[in-house]
Amino acid sequence: MTGKKITNLRESARLLDKVRGQRSLLQISIPGVPEVFFSFIINISLDDQFILLDELSAKHGHELLLLHKRLNIQSKVDGIGIQFSTNLISSRCDDGIPVYKVEYPQNILYFQKRQNYRINLGLGTNIPIKLKRDDGTPMYGKVFNLSESGAGIALAPPYTVQFSELVPYCEIRLSDNQNVTCQLEIRYANSGDMDNGQKLGGKFIGLSGEHQRVISKTVINLQRDMMRHIPKSDL
Repeated sequence: MTGKKITNLRESARLLDKVRGQRSLLQISIPGVPEVFFSFIINISLDDQFILLDELSAKHGHELLLLHKRLNIQSKVDGIGIQFSTNLISSRCDDGIPVYKVEYPQNILYFQKRQNYRINLGLGTNIPIKLKRDDGTPMYGKVFNLSESGAGIALAPPYTVQFSELVPYCEIRLSDNQNVTCQLEIRYANSGDMDNGQKLGGKFIGLSGEHQRVISKTVINLQRDMMRHIPKSDL
């Protein structure tokens, strides 16, 4: 996806200050490391050309950042994606919690279109899903990651779907008293097997405004819950 490249430092500072003020989650990747880590912006200094970042979401992320010193960062401003790269200047501990001083980015990509991050669900989070084809055949599974626009689904055997198939009925049970319904466009589907079932990725089609808000709120709550339950000993 292409975006508008923002090079004006005061304009980029306004964006980053919104990220900080909205407590938007940062998704941080380190080149050569497959895992994604999470953080928040603590402070921004345009005059001194640095950003101060909060602790990363895992202890080994801290160690990898100190080793590689390069970060690629994605976040949101008013729900719209931004992306930039930067380098670590230094790290320190405030009351035993590591914080990171990174270089102020020379440019920021602003996508001008909403981006949706998928949140991997922990073992304690159970979101059942039911799909139905035109003939009414039900298929059951569980959501293993969720975004505002789609989901990763583990479909129980013996059910299978095909890549690019449009499933006319999708019902996601977010809680005992909250279901959302839509159609599901299959964007990814592995071959599956009778023992482990099929893994697939789908895009929500035709969500009502109310159900879209419910999904968005659920994703935000999952993000916050994920950060809140990270043990301090792992940071």
